[in-house]
Amino acid sequence: MDDSGFIVPPPGLIPPRPSDAPGTGPSASPGRPLPAFTPPPGLPAAPGAGPAAPAQQPRPVWRLVLAGGHAVPVGRTLLLGRNPSHAALPGAPDAELVVLDDPTSTVSKTHAALAPDGDDLTVTDLHSTNGVVVDGARAEPGEPVRLRGSADMLLGDLRVRVELS
Repeated sequence: MDDSGFIVPPPGLIPPRPSDAPGTGPSASPGRPLPAFTPPPGLPAAPGAGPAAPAQQPRPVWRLVLAGGHAVPVGRTLLLGRNPSHAALPGAPDAELVVLDDPTSTVSKTHAALAPDGDDLTVTDLHSTNGVVVDGARAEPGEPVRLRGSADMLLGDLRVRVELS
């Protein structure tokens, strides 16, 4: 390192500069060609050049449709019930709590969980009193049921629908 704080290479490592006489500096020399870069297959040679990348398919969007047509997007785990609590599913502290209006009181405080799983959706009965029925089949408490398309569900006596759009 020299007194100005720059790192100085050892002598002979860098070839001497051409003289700074007019007509002999770097701007006057023809220069040498730059090396060519060939991108790997599938990548364009330069931004905006080459074939366009195939458009990615948009991810499916799930939504929970409640009585009266109110829709709740399912972007993360939802805990459904009359008075849902994170305590019912300790592994999902950031789950969204969705309060269900249940005039018959057949929905448990924290009845079920809906969770995105890749392009699918899972519903899990959280050991509710009156169970979860998906398209006519009763879900086993604590066992996720994978939904690959829209489905009707009964949470106790309350009918809800999950839709894929």
